[in-house]
Amino acid sequence: MLGFHEHIIADLLEDSHGGLVVTGSGLGLHKLIAALIKLHDVSQGILFILSANDSQRQTIKEEIQPRTLPPLEVINSDYTSQDRVDRYGYGGVFFITSQILVVDMLNEKVPLSRVAGFIVLNAHRLTETCTEAFIVRLYRFANKKGYVRAFSDKPQAMISGFSKPERIMKNLFVKKLHLWPRFQVFVSEALEKNPPEVIDIRVPLTSYMKGIQSAIIEVMDACLKELRKTNKVDVEDLTVENGLFKSFHDIVRQQLDSIWHIIGRKTKQLVGDLRTLRKLLDYLVRYDAVTYLKYLDALRVSEGMRSVWIFAAPSHRVFDFAKKRVYQVVRADGGKVGSANGLIKGVGRGRGDAGKRRKISGNESGSFRGDRRRKTEANSFRSRSAYFSRCMG
Repeated sequence: MLGFHEHIIADLLEDSHGGLVVTGSGLGLHKLIAALIKLHDVSQGILFILSANDSQRQTIKEEIQPRTLPPLEVINSDYTSQDRVDRYGYGGVFFITSQILVVDMLNEKVPLSRVAGFIVLNAHRLTETCTEAFIVRLYRFANKKGYVRAFSDKPQAMISGFSKPERIMKNLFVKKLHLWPRFQVFVSEALEKNPPEVIDIRVPLTSYMKGIQSAIIEVMDACLKELRKTNKVDVEDLTVENGLFKSFHDIVRQQLDSIWHIIGRKTKQLVGDLRTLRKLLDYLVRYDAVTYLKYLDALRVSEGMRSVWIFAAPSHRVFDFAKKRVYQVVRADGGKVGSANGLIKGVGRGRGDAGKRRKISGNESGSFRGDRRRKTEANSFRSRSAYFSRCMG
């Protein structure tokens, strides 16, 4: 545990009612939770941990593995109602789902007077109507002395909507907000002591990937031009450069939240299309060629006639190049038909016809007819059957 972790814990322990802690990403939030669990004693009562996913539970367990007390259990649907009541009677620290806990609390099977407090993870996901907020409300009505400590390592998720941190604190009945960004003095000093060794490995894009990237950017530019015509958002933020970042969608939604119920269907669809296009750019370098094509096909079926960007002229190139990354036309003797650069750039027609596109005959199954080169070569080419081979773009 680093020095700034100790400062965060000290700040939390000062307030007996808890607080909301928002840290920068990658600052070892699991170490904080593990330290708080180790500080908890069975004599203090029951400690519930809510909203933890599988990976968070695993890392926290590994962090406190050498310690056997207090007992740490995961309560899920495998436990019967009576088993849960017995566990509550023994006390300890429990990872529990909010659905199970709220049922037990409403049935008065949880001794709320013996609950020391709650640790709520992923606090940025809490809303006024979520189950976790209802659980804390029930707890506060029965126990005024316990604490609620909420944590989030997604500060960018806290800026969406209007006064989201304030609403989260209101739902959790806490009064203190603890902000620990990476540039905080204690955090930056701890990180600078052991700077990481960064190795930058860059893999160049293939010609088809560059073609897809260029086409998506053109479609994004067209969608942004249409969105500017609505006069509902700040024009200065509507640039293709800003559209490449995840925060762009949140910025646009933040400007439109107050009038979202009165804007037209086309404007809402444009906002959704920009989000989809940004995902396509991200998935282009993360997915393999086959998975990317499968995602595009699923996208075309799911969005269908609703989408605006699918009907843009450059969108055809996105689907066309995605197919050519997976399927390649080859001759029966193994020779390739056309080249990637020639297909994309449209070059290679001046010096011979090797770069010309081949047309697929509609009345011949599995037979491809090329452009006219020499009569003898054309006749020879038509006599051979071609096939599609799997390849990577």
